Amino acid sequence: MSGFTKDDLRTLAGGKSYDRGVDYVDAVDDLQVDGGKIFATVYGTEPYEVELTVGRRGLDGACDCPWGQDGNFCKHCVAVGLVYLFRREHGEAVPDRFDLRTYLASLDPQALVALLMELAEGDRSIRRRLEARAAAAPVGAADAQDLRERIDRVLRIRGHVGWDDSWGYADTVGAITDELDRLHQVGQSAAVASLAQRAMERVAENYEFFDDSDGQIGEASRALVAVHAAACAATGGDPVTLASWLLEQQLGDADVPELSIDDYADALGEAGVAAYGEQLRRIWEERSPRTDWRTDALMREYARARGDVDLLVTVLGRGSRPDYSGIVEVLTEAGRDREALEWAERGLAAADGAYDRRLADFAATAHTAAGRGDGALALRRAQFERDRCLVVYQALHAAATPDRWPELRAWALGLLRHDVGTARRGPSSWQPPSTLVDVLLWENSNEEAWQTAVEFGAVDGQWLRLARSRAETHPAEAIPVYERLAESKISLMKNDAYAEAAGLAVQITKLYDRLGREADGRAYVERLRTTHKRKRNFMAELQRRAL
Repeated sequence: MSGFTKDDLRTLAGGKSYDRGVDYVDAVDDLQVDGGKIFATVYGTEPYEVELTVGRRGLDGACDCPWGQDGNFCKHCVAVGLVYLFRREHGEAVPDRFDLRTYLASLDPQALVALLMELAEGDRSIRRRLEARAAAAPVGAADAQDLRERIDRVLRIRGHVGWDDSWGYADTVGAITDELDRLHQVGQSAAVASLAQRAMERVAENYEFFDDSDGQIGEASRALVAVHAAACAATGGDPVTLASWLLEQQLGDADVPELSIDDYADALGEAGVAAYGEQLRRIWEERSPRTDWRTDALMREYARARGDVDLLVTVLGRGSRPDYSGIVEVLTEAGRDREALEWAERGLAAADGAYDRRLADFAATAHTAAGRGDGALALRRAQFERDRCLVVYQALHAAATPDRWPELRAWALGLLRHDVGTARRGPSSWQPPSTLVDVLLWENSNEEAWQTAVEFGAVDGQWLRLARSRAETHPAEAIPVYERLAESKISLMKNDAYAEAAGLAVQITKLYDRLGREADGRAYVERLRTTHKRKRNFMAELQRRAL
């Protein structure tokens, strides 16, 4: 087994979790090794199972505590690692994990069956996995009824099912799907269509009880949908009946399986798709888009599937708040640029519409391409009045001719100065980024940007840029800014932030050296070391930079 150190544990866990792990070393029990893996139980709020893996890529750990299940190297992993290192350093043997495979291979078939049944009766997740394997066993036409009964049995749920067991249920759905696909391949499509529909309905009615946070059941059910659609297409059943069933499922309460008209295009054919559209449109026209987003989404999907641009524009433009950006995108893709521009300008002019920067960008670009520079400039000016940010300021600059820019610049900066002058400062020290500072830095008006930040404030990212430019001409003024930013980074107590803080400390000492105040630089570093001496990772960053 490749080695690891306490520093490796600290790096993976972070200082806080590492220190907590030290307190748990006495709670580690049943430490075992198996190849490149270390196993143990740690008794915390409840017993937690820990597995450390030591390989060429370094150390990794897994624990079934809540913090560990989120992918973190937790305090329990730290505790197991520390106990293992202690035993190795003191020459204490770490027992090998019991060779379970050899033991199981030694059992006769009856004893093995008895053992598996005992485990299955005591653990629902084990039973589901075994049933999933059983469901994958080949069946013939005579066994279709048996498969139907198995679908009802293994896909039925009582009560909430946790994340771990949800994976077992997804395996069960996958095994059923595989068997249905095999039946479909040997010509039993009619039976498959009925059985797959039944399985989909069982998944849908039970889905609310699952923790499917990783989407494993949703993904497994999508494969089930594909088999059902293929079987329906092969049987050549009534397309209108299929259209009604599909729409009923899509408008139901279940989120899984996810069904799309594209899945069933072959099975529906032209007649089925038309029937689906007629039924959906009647429902869509009766319902309000504000209260029935699902029907609205289905209409958009249907219009796209049919390639009906006019219908899609109608759907997107419905109601008091049309999706102007969506309409512009659809019309542009269809090559209907003139209509797209009309919709973009309509959206910009809508008094009650939410402002959308994309509409202004599209309209200004369209006017510029058509040689209407004045129109583009007017749009950019109106845009800046509503959306005062650096990107729009840059767009305004790009749209202006050189002779008009001085006047426009004075106007735009006047608005920004008015904004910062009238901004209301609350009790919090946090302030939103200053657009005026961003603009002045972009224009290399560094002195004005610095004075604006001093008077009205700025955020850390802006202060860092300001300090870098200020350091060239006024190093003494840059030092306090760097020092405050370094403390802010250190307070985050993260390794990457420690590295940034140490880099700032280097810059600070260099500025002190430029001012001939080397002693002040050394005193600053000493204060850092004294104040933050318990932050070992930060001390290591300072050491790495020879501070």
